[in-house]
Amino acid sequence: MSNKKSLLYGLGSGMIAGSVLLQLMSFAPAANQGLSKEDLQQPAAETMTREQIKEKASVYFNVYEKDVKVYLQPQVDALVQQRVNEELEKERAKPVEPVREVYINVTSGLVLWQVSDLLYQSGVIADKKTFEEEMRKRRLAGSINTGVHVFKGPQTLEQVITGLTEK
Repeated sequence: MSNKKSLLYGLGSGMIAGSVLLQLMSFAPAANQGLSKEDLQQPAAETMTREQIKEKASVYFNVYEKDVKVYLQPQVDALVQQRVNEELEKERAKPVEPVREVYINVTSGLVLWQVSDLLYQSGVIADKKTFEEEMRKRRLAGSINTGVHVFKGPQTLEQVITGLTEK
């Protein structure tokens, strides 16, 4: 029995230490479960109002009213694709307007204000004064080529100036 004496001392002291730890764990259930004092003092869900429950749940979850429709990502993708297809069909259904061509005949001897008046009357430019100022700023008033100039579709001021001055 003397050779088993240390074994028995070890078993006894281990059992005592285990029972002490068990007693300590039973006295501190809140710390073991991760709850704070505030959480322990909160009322139960049965006694809380709807707004209080919603407020508490919104800390951890997305809370929506019952009548709000919530979509998942595949549903959103399908709805977006459907809307894109509808818009494409509308675009295809629109009649295609033909490209309007405007011919301007610039004869020799015409000055800048006369050319701007021709362009304005034909609808190529929207403002004569802006066109004249831009031509003067670029020092192109005397560089307008004579002959017939063709303008297809809506033109920017830059395109009109380029069409008149380049060959």
